[in-house]
Amino acid sequence: MRIDAHQHFWVYAQREYAWIDDSMASRRRDFLPNDLKPELERHGFQGSVVVQARQTLEETRWFLELATDASFILGVVGWVDLRSPDVRSQLEAFAGNPKLVGFATSRRANQTIDSCCNRNSSGAFPCLKSLISPTTYSSIPSIFLWRRSSLDTSLANASF
Repeated sequence: MRIDAHQHFWVYAQREYAWIDDSMASRRRDFLPNDLKPELERHGFQGSVVVQARQTLEETRWFLELATDASFILGVVGWVDLRSPDVRSQLEAFAGNPKLVGFATSRRANQTIDSCCNRNSSGAFPCLKSLISPTTYSSIPSIFLWRRSSLDTSLANASF
């Protein structure tokens, strides 16, 4: 099975996607599952994994909805605020969704990931470890599993 393991969807709004600069002007348009599906088929791909482009819970929810409607979306790498004191409820809201395969963080957030993961009882590390198990990703094709890092060593930019 061939999988596009990293792509984004968006309804383009300049203020929400400011990282799309003049060098990427052709991307300043909506890009949705109906835009991707013919490209996947033309190049012999059977599925895709959509990765967060904005750091919002709403986008993660939206991607999971898109994945419900588009069977070729095999996984979603979403976002939660790993620095938030409310991280447990954010993670629990997504736990159990079979299309959720991980979370991505920004480089700026990575600078404080260590403080989230320093093994205290209320941080993101024990919360993720308790919510994500091998059964969560058992149905994800093996081509994507290479991104899974050890929960015992790092959460930064990891997919589980």
